[in-house]
Amino acid sequence: MKRVKPNDYIYACGRVRALRNRIVTMEKLHQMIDAPNLRQAFRVLGEFRVGSREKPENYETALMGELAETYGIVREITNGHALFEVFRYGYDGQNIKAAIKAKAAGDDPQRGMTSLGTVPLDEILDGLESGDMPGLPYELASAAKEAQEMLESGGDPQLSDIAIDKALLNAMFRVVHEHNNAFFQKVVRSRIDIENIRSLIRIKRAGKSAEFLEGILCEGGYVGTGELLGTYPRSISDIIRFIGATRYGAMLKSSFEGLEAGDRLTQFERKCDNYKLSFIGEAYRVVFGAEPILGYILEKENEITSVRMVMSSKIMNIPPETITERLREYEAW
Repeated sequence: MKRVKPNDYIYACGRVRALRNRIVTMEKLHQMIDAPNLRQAFRVLGEFRVGSREKPENYETALMGELAETYGIVREITNGHALFEVFRYGYDGQNIKAAIKAKAAGDDPQRGMTSLGTVPLDEILDGLESGDMPGLPYELASAAKEAQEMLESGGDPQLSDIAIDKALLNAMFRVVHEHNNAFFQKVVRSRIDIENIRSLIRIKRAGKSAEFLEGILCEGGYVGTGELLGTYPRSISDIIRFIGATRYGAMLKSSFEGLEAGDRLTQFERKCDNYKLSFIGEAYRVVFGAEPILGYILEKENEITSVRMVMSSKIMNIPPETITERLREYEAW
């Protein structure tokens, strides 16, 4: 086991606690929501030094720049420790999906790719050609090859995405266990559970087979995949009672009535996201160690997601009350 020593992160913890002063607060998010137009909403971000050189319509470029700076700082203050890189695997997965689909369609792959992953874009593109991607976790490299072969043979694009999504969760699970950090393990195992529970509800709604669900579920969570499969043939009421008895029941409870009534999954999805955010406060309660740095990563990711949702909603002229309903329960803990 590769243990993480808390004393190694005394400076890093002080740095991220200072940087939290630049995170957009819930009060400012609501100010953006109430702004009369995109330009006024974007102006609020200037108070946090986000996008000062960009035009309002280029808010996505500004947000990606902010995330790139965040991961650059984390890499610097942790000496590039692999434990913190696992939360960038999602961007590697996004890049693999974009590259494979673009190749199949004859489009420019870089249009849908991002520089936020752990592996440079050209390595992914070259690796898909050669079949060799040593910079990626082996789980993702193997899934990339599988997904590419699936699409080339006329397979379902959804199944190729599923293969990559499962692989990145498996890679995260492996790395956090290699470093034997209980908090990181809890965050990743809970993330696996939440994604499995989402899949259980979505697939039940879609009326697909238990075999389809089995192909999606990821091992490693606190809730066994056998338990999830066992409850799948039962009624939605029984499934909801099953979820309610898990460690996630209290957080998801307020969405159960809507699930049973067949309402849209918006509130349920939001509650799932809120559970993942609940780890931020717990991370910051640790005085020094790896935990506050992970708290900062999670908080910045949520900030970017929230701001993006507000800005895109302003472009689409969505009413402020609707934007507020969609906003995650985000606080500057």
